[in-house]
Amino acid sequence: MSIMGRVLRIERSSNKDGSGIRTVVFLKGCPLRCQWCSTPESQSLQYEIGILRSRCILCGKCAELCPEKIIRCDTGKGISVNRIGCNGCGKCRDVCGQNAVKIYGQDMSSDEVIEEITKDDIFFLYGGGVTISGGEPLCQPEFTTDILRKSFELGIDRTIETSCYAAWELIMPMLVYLPTMFIDVKIMDPEMHRRYTGVDNSLILENIKKIDRLGKTKITIRVPFVPSVNDSISNFEQMAKFVTGLKNISAIEILPYHRLGVETYKNLGIEVPFPDILPPSKRDISVKIQPLNDLKDITVRIS
Repeated sequence: MSIMGRVLRIERSSNKDGSGIRTVVFLKGCPLRCQWCSTPESQSLQYEIGILRSRCILCGKCAELCPEKIIRCDTGKGISVNRIGCNGCGKCRDVCGQNAVKIYGQDMSSDEVIEEITKDDIFFLYGGGVTISGGEPLCQPEFTTDILRKSFELGIDRTIETSCYAAWELIMPMLVYLPTMFIDVKIMDPEMHRRYTGVDNSLILENIKKIDRLGKTKITIRVPFVPSVNDSISNFEQMAKFVTGLKNISAIEILPYHRLGVETYKNLGIEVPFPDILPPSKRDISVKIQPLNDLKDITVRIS
């Protein structure tokens, strides 16, 4: 039996998403709307069209062929796309002679994903494996669990990158296939978490505690370090206190804010967030996260 899901892309030869060389399966869909998100094309579960405006010559062919009529082309005003309504047919992309149109998302079966993963099995002999990321893998729980199960049966190492913002009933069936997990802890204050991500963090923290209590999965906590958002020492003091009560934390990884997703925001026609915030220096990060560095027996690293 194979289960259908919606994939954003599959990347190979990653060395930053788990141990060894990883094949990373990025899925579409995420319940959070983090204002610093570097992959806005992963947030919606729906197909989306991106326009590389530097290449577009405003010929209008994509608009003419779009069956849903969500693309508008005006030589005076430029090109615009309604983000809701794309059916993923790809006609706009295929007709564009400038390669200016991108379709974000493709439907794949879990068997098709496994077929892609096993193309890299030579790397898995040396400690690599598959990482399911997003978006949010828990947005497509049956699809994610089936990929994990089939990878387990093939002897491929498995992990996921997740916010853990989901019902426990969706997370629990995956854990038997997950020796490790990467879980984002973005902001400790619940109101600030809601302000910057759109959701409260109580469910996330409770799920981390439940996974930790089971004792079968090693957790790496990932923290996006965003200047003027979550870079206060008090935030990291609260985080250190939370982590102190856990037993199966293998590491805390600090992810410095970057601006690699800026072009994708422009492709989607979305206002670029935090236009005035610059990536932080390692020295600034080291000072602010000192409460985490004081923790015993937990490795803290800055990516």
